[in-house]
Amino acid sequence: MSARQVEYEVTLPVGHTDASGRVHRRASIRKMRGHEEALFYDPLLTPGRLVTELVKGCLIRLGDIDAITSDLVSQLYSADRNYLIVELRRITLGDQLQASYTCPSCGGETTVVEDLGSLEVRRLTNGSSPQAIAVTLEDGYEDRDGAVHREVQVRLPRGADEEFVSRTAEKDPLRARDALILRCIESFGALRRQALESYGIKILRDLTMGDRRLLYQAIEAQTPGVNFRRSIRCAHCNGQFSAVLEASGFFVLG
Repeated sequence: MSARQVEYEVTLPVGHTDASGRVHRRASIRKMRGHEEALFYDPLLTPGRLVTELVKGCLIRLGDIDAITSDLVSQLYSADRNYLIVELRRITLGDQLQASYTCPSCGGETTVVEDLGSLEVRRLTNGSSPQAIAVTLEDGYEDRDGAVHREVQVRLPRGADEEFVSRTAEKDPLRARDALILRCIESFGALRRQALESYGIKILRDLTMGDRRLLYQAIEAQTPGVNFRRSIRCAHCNGQFSAVLEASGFFVLG
């Protein structure tokens, strides 16, 4: 009889940089247990915090870091956290996942059996560090003094950012997305950080829809990690549409 596998090694798309500057990308994880299942029924956990606690419970070590804490998992990039959730689902319940998508044209539901093992994973090359995403807006943002700002630099989001906007996401997903992007903006033209914080998400709401689309598309295209974007053929009208595989249904046991 073969030995039961307890640990599974995976390579994070980005990796965690410790205080000394070392990058840890190799992670050892274990299957989810009843302790992790119980987290889904904790009403005090927001979605962002739920991911943190799930990963913390199943992450055995990260590189040569054995002391896995909630704070450490909160500092991981969202790309790495999402990747770990996919891998936890795969080792715990298998690669096959039944997912439903709503056609934007006819409103019909199409059910697809997804193979999580075939999802594209974009990784940074060994030794490289995550770079800010640069976006040049077409119309830009006009500030109170009449100056127009078009050049935006956005850093990759971390778990702490997800946790910050998570409670808002349940009630207002658009506001949560804007708040997440705002937290990750490193520079916006010549605007000072104080001005960005003063304007709040208004600065994003004042952008034209074309510029907002440019910003969203650039972030999605340049962010490493699992590509959850799927191309779906509607079972009702036969139309082709793009949809996102939602991780929220990964661990439904019923």
